[in-house]
Amino acid sequence: MKKTLTIGGTVLGFLLISALVISVFFPGLPTYLKVKHRYDHIDDLVPEFEKSEVPSDFASHSLKGVSFRIPADWEGSSPIKGGEASSYKSGKEYRIFVLTADYKELAKLDEEYKNMLSDQYDKSDLYDPWEYYKFKEADYRHFYKTIGVDLPQYGLSSTMVFYTRNCLTAKKCLKLRGKDKDVFLDLAQTKEEAVGIEKMWKTKISGFNTYIGQEVSPGYNGNLWVATIFSDNTPDKVYTVTLNCPDETMAKQIISSVELE
Repeated sequence: MKKTLTIGGTVLGFLLISALVISVFFPGLPTYLKVKHRYDHIDDLVPEFEKSEVPSDFASHSLKGVSFRIPADWEGSSPIKGGEASSYKSGKEYRIFVLTADYKELAKLDEEYKNMLSDQYDKSDLYDPWEYYKFKEADYRHFYKTIGVDLPQYGLSSTMVFYTRNCLTAKKCLKLRGKDKDVFLDLAQTKEEAVGIEKMWKTKISGFNTYIGQEVSPGYNGNLWVATIFSDNTPDKVYTVTLNCPDETMAKQIISSVELE
């Protein structure tokens, strides 16, 4: 009887010590096991984009500081008759255009706008880019700081998908505590959903990083490509190249030619 109690006490002591070690050094282990079981793509990172050779007969063009090459028969298009081209297209299925966003300037304008309207409206009624997120911006920033990821000062609500797809893995949660674990679970689910609707690659070329997405959700059939460019010189300014192209080979050739001027 005493031997049984001694052995049982030893086992119990070992389990208690193990539980203590886990709670002190790996408090996120239960969360780790949960996401490993639930999400097939939790450890997927963004792969490098394999560039294609651009045909020599493609014509060079530029829009809003971004240069690219497209088939020579694509025509410039402008909403203003006779105006400078704001996009290039061929028929109804092929089109390329560029948008730019300076998130620092947008943040200043947003603050000025809110201050201007503060006497007429409750600030809580004004547009909040974090309205549809589960947590506040400060919570996401605290989480990413905890796992050692540097974030831009501005525009996080619009660019967080790239950091989630490229940095989030199951092991990141092993030492997380409190709300950081809750944020991790939220982002893990977001990542799994995103993988199902968009393929993503990345590439870095002489001073700028580009994330390339191909929409594969129903209705797009892989015809929509988006290249999001971050420049080392202007980290708050983002260039977005949107390409409609049902020919995947051609789409990769065009994306391969994209550069900042």
